[in-house]
Amino acid sequence: MLNFDFVLNRIKNLILTPEKEWKQIQNENQSKKEIIKNFAVPLLIIIVICSILGDIIFTSREHFTIAYIACKAFVTFAIVYSTIYLSALLINELTLSFNSKKDLNVTFKLVVYSFTAYFLSTAFSNLIPPLGLIQVFALYSIYLFWLGCEPLLQTNQDNKIGFVVLSSIIILCIYTFVKLILDHILASIFVLATQVAS
Repeated sequence: MLNFDFVLNRIKNLILTPEKEWKQIQNENQSKKEIIKNFAVPLLIIIVICSILGDIIFTSREHFTIAYIACKAFVTFAIVYSTIYLSALLINELTLSFNSKKDLNVTFKLVVYSFTAYFLSTAFSNLIPPLGLIQVFALYSIYLFWLGCEPLLQTNQDNKIGFVVLSSIIILCIYTFVKLILDHILASIFVLATQVAS
């Protein structure tokens, strides 16, 4: 069962008192599956719901189809989930090169909880597309990653900048690549469906 109280408290603490919250997270013993299930999935569900509601409210009637909106919401879920999972796997392989702790569960903690600002900004921008500029708040996730890598992965100050920059590039590249592929598949399916229908 999803524990939204836990999710809301973790969001609030990561945004308002991130250094204190990372110390709390450091002491938690969670597997990557538990981290995804207990934190990422509830937020992804919220993003999907916001995407559906935003499209229903703001999509013009001539382009409105329930099938397209539902598929677009699913693609949004798949893009973010894939980005988190693949990024954590790759970043974990980088850790030893930056004299950091190599531990997949801990790296998942860092990546998933660092995505908090992205989760929030994406939910709001999907719900109210005219406020798309709020997506800039997603950059706060880089700051969260910066604060979290030292207590979780024991990344020292000499290696911190390089580790954070390279990790951010990896996340951005994976997100862009996955988004391009899935958006293309989605568009192709509905172009084909439109041609068949006509």
